Amino acid sequence: MDKSEKDIITCPLCNYEFDKKESQNSCANCPLNKKDCGLMRCPNCGYEFPEINDKGLMERIKNIFKNEKNKRDNE
Repeated sequence: MDKSEKDIITCPLCNYEFDKKESQNSCANCPLNKKDCGLMRCPNCGYEFPEINDKGLMERIKNIFKNEKNKRDNE
């Protein structure tokens, strides 16, 4: 069975692609786990972010992090 593109999440911080269920597994010990908090947690880096289906917004967020990193690297 092919995974739906809708179920694949890309972390805006580390670009790791993971299945939505992996995020849910990493939230098992969270006190908000019993409610749908609307956040995703990257199983690779642990970054927590809102679930957003807008790829353009994700690209803008990624660019903000890249720009900040570049500023720090150039100082």
